Amino acid sequence: MSGSYWTSTQRQQWQFSKAALAKEKQKLWVLECQLYPEGLNIVMDSSNGNVNNNSNGNNHPSVKNIPILHRDLHYDKDYNLRIYCYFLIMKLGRRLNIRQVALATAHVYLARFLLRASIREVNLYLLVTTCVYLACKVEECPQYIRSLVSEARSLWPEFIPPDPTKVTEFEFYLIEELESYLVVHHPYKSMEQMVTVLKQQPYSLELSPEEIQNCWSLINDSYINDVHLVYPPHITAMACMFITLSIQDNTNTISTFNDFMARSQVDLQEVMGAVQDQITLYDHWDKYHEPWIKFLLHTLYLRNNQQPSQSSSSQQQLQQLQQQQQQASS
Repeated sequence: MSGSYWTSTQRQQWQFSKAALAKEKQKLWVLECQLYPEGLNIVMDSSNGNVNNNSNGNNHPSVKNIPILHRDLHYDKDYNLRIYCYFLIMKLGRRLNIRQVALATAHVYLARFLLRASIREVNLYLLVTTCVYLACKVEECPQYIRSLVSEARSLWPEFIPPDPTKVTEFEFYLIEELESYLVVHHPYKSMEQMVTVLKQQPYSLELSPEEIQNCWSLINDSYINDVHLVYPPHITAMACMFITLSIQDNTNTISTFNDFMARSQVDLQEVMGAVQDQITLYDHWDKYHEPWIKFLLHTLYLRNNQQPSQSSSSQQQLQQLQQQQQQASS
């Protein structure tokens, strides 16, 4: 295990420039368009009319096609899906009292995996469970697999199989896609180091517990976007601290922190890039609509599997009606 980010596999294998990351996303986008050109058909009926506001008082179901070129269910473009995945990991982690660092590692595993694989070819809920399971082992706070699967099934019973071996099977698939590079360095340590340095001369800036907590929360939220695939951990920590202090609107505090950034000799363009990514995230967060993404995933994983049985039952009903008509005519 590498004790330094600069010599770690995270920097050497899993840190991209924005251009390289866009190229990786484009590869997956083209692959999805080739594998799923028909898109996704969803049934708009009275049961989900409140979700998409398309029922208009009409109880007759109608089928709507979401083209593959639409951003829905593309992890790189759909912030609705990104935020939902973030909440899935946090929800499972809180049920098991898992440390935040392990959950952050699970977020990184999920983002890396979905850079190489489509959400349409895997069970997202099983992926989340497996990412948490593997992250806990790597961060040395392992969970009993039966307890983990039991909690996951209590949250998503339709999607998590009762057999724990399904998680261990998926774990091999996950490790393969991650290329066995599992060590992740996080911004939390960099944030703590900056807090310590800011207390000293010549800065003499002591952050309040509330400001430290706000910065910590911003780092947690940053795992929704791509900053951990693009920037080093200290850049993310500095960007989150800059946002935290800027919100306070204290001129002296901001001036002192700007002086600290200048003396630190960090790439200020990268810091501002990370700040802009965070602002973009919160712009999308205002439009977050959980019922819609849950409905799409339910349709993708469950309703599509039910369509053949539904069509066969419809054919049986049609045959019965034809037989009745023939008997009546004779």
